[in-house]
Amino acid sequence: MKKYIFIICSFLFCFTFIKAEVPVSEMIEISGGRFTMGNGSYPRESPARLVSVAGFYMSKYAITNTQFADFINQYGSVTAKDGEYAGKSLFITDSWGIVNDNGVWKAATGFEQYPMIKVTWYGANEFCKWTGGRLPSEAEWEYAAKGGSSIKSYIYSGSSTASSVAWYYDNSGHTNKMVGTKSANSLGIFDMSGNVYQWCSDWFGRYNDFGTSGDVDPKGPETGISKVIRGGYRSIGSSDLHLTARESLPPDESYNFVGFRIVKDFLTPVIVPHEDLVCVYPNPASKSITVSSKNEIQRIEIIDNNGRVLYQDSKNDKTISLSQFSDGMYVIRISSGGINAIKKFVVNK
Repeated sequence: MKKYIFIICSFLFCFTFIKAEVPVSEMIEISGGRFTMGNGSYPRESPARLVSVAGFYMSKYAITNTQFADFINQYGSVTAKDGEYAGKSLFITDSWGIVNDNGVWKAATGFEQYPMIKVTWYGANEFCKWTGGRLPSEAEWEYAAKGGSSIKSYIYSGSSTASSVAWYYDNSGHTNKMVGTKSANSLGIFDMSGNVYQWCSDWFGRYNDFGTSGDVDPKGPETGISKVIRGGYRSIGSSDLHLTARESLPPDESYNFVGFRIVKDFLTPVIVPHEDLVCVYPNPASKSITVSSKNEIQRIEIIDNNGRVLYQDSKNDKTISLSQFSDGMYVIRISSGGINAIKKFVVNK
């Protein structure tokens, strides 16, 4: 089983690796695209509008108790250790979740491959950061649930027959189930409908509060009280399990019917038209990144997640120090030979 994603830049013969706590074999590559998000028949899901998302990887299963226990044993804390969420509780022990056995965290016996539950939004977020990913945005979640660029007109994720793809009121016996025991959707992703709700990165808000059309990688409101959860769970009826249904919970709350899954951004070199190649490496980076192009570079900009331009310069074969950059995801814009290349890269010190 592969444990590393290899990223190769053929022009400069450079490569790097990303350690993957979630095996590469359990990540699904999802091409970007444009789709109709929401449902005008329900106030909380209105208005339906066109949304574009960039490509990403998503775990084919919800994160399991075993995976989360392994993370906590490595992480060494039951609260967030640093950053803006320092001190926030990550999870609560549960007989369907993870328990402590003489100082070692492990999945409750018999529930090793069940979805991790009683996890707060902070716990889900910290797991994703620790393993080189992030929580999906609500738009990414719905896009993946609908089948990505090959969207089908299903009521649920992968079928219009709930019992084929979901654990819900009629068939679950009101207990959580092992991941991957129903049929996958067209992308090969399991349990996007039913079993347990899944945390998204977004603050919850009405869609018309932050744009109605033409959105590109929307992230929801900038602030809020509750975070979005999607997918439904094992004790709701099929009528509440439809693909666009959305609920929310405060990020510090945790329940035995809420879990999560991880996404990762594409970290491949930028290949621009006409065989012009721009290479950004290494990615992830710790001390510096290098930007090279076969054509002269006119301009480089680095932008953070808040849209702030942190770096501007123009020079070919440019090495940029990351000493003033904190850990996280950044966008780099490179103007080279009349072509504008846009790429994401990760700083991980």
